[in-house]
Amino acid sequence: MSSLIKNFNSKEVINVNRNQTFEEQNNDLTNNSNYNQKPNLSYREEIEDKNISSSFVELNVTTYPLKLTLIGNSNVGKTSIIKRFTTNKYDGDKTMSTISVNCQDKKLKIDPFTELCMQIWDTAGQERFRAIARGYLRESNGIFVVFDLSDESSFDDLNLWMKEIDNSDIDKKICVKMLIGNKLDADNKVIDDETAKKFAEENNMKYLSVSAKDGVNIITMFEMMGDACVKAIQKNEKDDIEENNDKKDNNKKNNDNKSSIQKSELSSDNKSVKIRRNVSVKKNRRCC
Repeated sequence: MSSLIKNFNSKEVINVNRNQTFEEQNNDLTNNSNYNQKPNLSYREEIEDKNISSSFVELNVTTYPLKLTLIGNSNVGKTSIIKRFTTNKYDGDKTMSTISVNCQDKKLKIDPFTELCMQIWDTAGQERFRAIARGYLRESNGIFVVFDLSDESSFDDLNLWMKEIDNSDIDKKICVKMLIGNKLDADNKVIDDETAKKFAEENNMKYLSVSAKDGVNIITMFEMMGDACVKAIQKNEKDDIEENNDKKDNNKKNNDNKSSIQKSELSSDNKSVKIRRNVSVKKNRRCC
């Protein structure tokens, strides 16, 4: 670096080279663009670098609490399906038949912005517990109707379970039904996919074959159900908003009509009717 020194004899300003101080060297380093380049940051580090907390991203996630219920005959594998989904375990023959009802909780993210808090209810399949199971169908967002692909009687009894759904107090606007054929791994299957799909279409349901033993399509069935439940909830909310807007518009129109009628009545009362009489006056002329 050069500094300017005034020569008092010649009254001229000349350049004199001198060494930089430590402070000046440090300032040059900090001001140098080569030393101020941003390092390669990850996505989360870039968010934190912009003074945006990581919780800001989590706030954009919408959480939907869902009540899901599994119904069907005893020994079709409802408990095994829930256990495979919640713990990724299968106990096989060690699984005891459910008495009355049982409940498990599980969180599932179906996309980066949608999280499901699932409350999964396992109901007993014995006939003496069907009245109890019917009560737990109330306020369900989704119902899995489960049968055994290797047990024809469990498929024949599906009509009885569909009647239980019809007789229960469910909100048909948001409640989604899904037909599940379990034990896809069985060698002695007696119900084919075409028969099951036909029954599902007749009852306005989707059909999926799964295997709790091998874990085939277990997560998929809950993802499909969760996605359908979220869409049903969103559609119901949209319909409610549109219905409220229509009611407001109708009320506004009715009020406008009433006010216009009242104005017309007031204006008609204030009108005065003027009658003008034509009176012909005959003047008698006298002759001069």
